[in-house]
Amino acid sequence: MLSILARLGNNNKNNHPKFAYIFLAVILVLVMGVLDFLTGYEVSFSIFYLIPIAFLVWYSHRIYGILLAFLSMAVWLTVDYLSIRSYSSDIIYLWNALVRLGFFMIVVYLISVIKKANQELEGKVESRTKDLTEEIHERKKAQEELHTTTEKLRELTIRLQSIREEENSAVAREIHDELGQALTAIKIDVAWLGKKYSNNSTLVEGLMNISNTIDDTIKSVRKISTRLRPRLLDELGLIPAIQWQVKDFQKRTGIECSMNLPEEEMPLDKSVSSPLFRIFQEAMTNIARHSKATKVDLDMTVDTNNNLNISVKDNGIGLPGDYLNKDHSLGIIGMMERANSIKGSLEIKQNIPKGTEVSVKVPLNNNLNKND
Repeated sequence: MLSILARLGNNNKNNHPKFAYIFLAVILVLVMGVLDFLTGYEVSFSIFYLIPIAFLVWYSHRIYGILLAFLSMAVWLTVDYLSIRSYSSDIIYLWNALVRLGFFMIVVYLISVIKKANQELEGKVESRTKDLTEEIHERKKAQEELHTTTEKLRELTIRLQSIREEENSAVAREIHDELGQALTAIKIDVAWLGKKYSNNSTLVEGLMNISNTIDDTIKSVRKISTRLRPRLLDELGLIPAIQWQVKDFQKRTGIECSMNLPEEEMPLDKSVSSPLFRIFQEAMTNIARHSKATKVDLDMTVDTNNNLNISVKDNGIGLPGDYLNKDHSLGIIGMMERANSIKGSLEIKQNIPKGTEVSVKVPLNNNLNKND
């Protein structure tokens, strides 16, 4: 019955004024009095007076509960006095009524304390919920801002890499063409001087040394130009550039390399071939610097989903566990960013029993040369 009253109070809490609760509680007290009178003194209903009292205190105010307790005492006293039971003194009726009033008051006090504690708890829960909601909102906002900033930084990195490649290409052409031509002209002039003053052996010998120095300088210029931007990459494509890089790598390091490459060149756009070539260069550079390998296997294939897969394996000592947390992992981060810039993915894993494998996968559907 108490649960029914509680639900009724909850349903009416915001829809009816407090006098509706008071009216309902008074009616219940009177009903209890009638039932108490009809059942006689053998069956006591005094405990049930607590139902409307507790209800009114909880859903209205403590003062109304106190007044209802006095009303309940008066009703119970009246019923007890009108019953067929008689006491040796009339004061016993009053004493019993006061005892029940005291019991009702204790219940009023306890319900009031519980109600206050519940209200304080609800207030704290509401306040904490509000704080958590605001905190979650702020965290989401911070995450969105961080995501936006990360995307902008990634776009900036891609743009900077593109500009760097363009500048490298321009500088490589200028070094190769202008500086190379100037050195060649100087060599021709030196040769002309050697013929003109061929009777002067000392001068001819000096001019020969100058000519040899010019030859070495021209070779250095070509090497610098090629490392800045391999002309094979622009003129013939990715596969010839990788083949040249592998031969140069073997010559410089003495590490044996095996290649499994497609027979035909793929018409990749420069915006794709350049990042792939730089990823390959960085992988080979890491092998030369850190792996202590004696063999490298290069594999380039196109799978059934039209994805280009490039794998570089070595038989070296592998990567230490904290490698990615060190400063030289910036090269790997750069490889990953380049792979992301062409909608690809890069994976670095340890080989069994030893060595490292760097593999990159790039979808070819949207990365083919638009001019082909």
